[in-house]
Amino acid sequence: MIKNSLLCALSASAVSSLLDRYNQNRPLIVFYLALFITLIFSSSSIALEVPALNTTINDFGKMMRPASVDDLTERLRRMKTQSAYTVTVLTVQSLEDEDIESFGRKAFKNLPLTEKELQRSALLIVARKEQKVGVQTGSELQPLFPQPETNRKLQGQVEIYFNGMRPDLGIHAGVHYIFGVIKGEFRVDGASDEEKLEDASKRGSGAGAIFAVLLAPFLAFFVGMLWGVYATHYGVRRETRLFIGAVLGGGTAKIVATLMSMMGSYSDGLWYFILAVSIPLGVFGSLTEYWMGGDWSGIPRLKDKVKRKPEDNMGI
Repeated sequence: MIKNSLLCALSASAVSSLLDRYNQNRPLIVFYLALFITLIFSSSSIALEVPALNTTINDFGKMMRPASVDDLTERLRRMKTQSAYTVTVLTVQSLEDEDIESFGRKAFKNLPLTEKELQRSALLIVARKEQKVGVQTGSELQPLFPQPETNRKLQGQVEIYFNGMRPDLGIHAGVHYIFGVIKGEFRVDGASDEEKLEDASKRGSGAGAIFAVLLAPFLAFFVGMLWGVYATHYGVRRETRLFIGAVLGGGTAKIVATLMSMMGSYSDGLWYFILAVSIPLGVFGSLTEYWMGGDWSGIPRLKDKVKRKPEDNMGI
């Protein structure tokens, strides 16, 4: 019993000592706890803080060159003068794990514009690290910029320039697209003729047709020429040589046209034109006895009818 009483006395003494130490260090503990909580919430507020904005270009993501900023600023001001619509650009280094739509809404409200001006405004947001693009619009422009289709199309306009030497060109493309929608040249929920033409130009769809027209006839003639040299050398009959030349010309055109179609589609009429040009050129390439003159090592010819002695050819 005495032992238990002693233990209880020691425990009470230890608890009392701990309470005394807590009371002595209580201000310091409270200070560190408050500092810890402050750091947590302050870092969160810094990550989500929207900087002060102007009404033209806010390049916090450092994506634009000074000359590019000046040029685009002038275009934005001209748009404001001509149409009374305000288009603003905001680039950031990172969204810090925040959704671009929620960040865009806060940034849009932070624009130094009146409530009436905000109704006729559009804000293009570009996040460099996440490579995301978004737009926020006022009430008057919202019917022209339905979501999420608008963000998807703007993403396509800008993202092709993210990893290049000139990411500012993507911002110019995004602003150009917003201008086009406001002016009625582009439609977010569809595709106007100008938009289709511009998209085709960006994809390089016309390059396939151009290369097919230029390469197919040339290669058809070249292949026919090689076949003509080979056939003449081995004594293939002329009719057979010309027929195979036509087949090789058409086949070469088909191969070239198929490869070039990967760069962009073209009409059946153009394909028939390429075929109509390539087949005669394949035939003409096989007519070695008509178009080839002079000395040609592939076609041995009898230069003189006088048979020479073997010793006359020793130097050859």
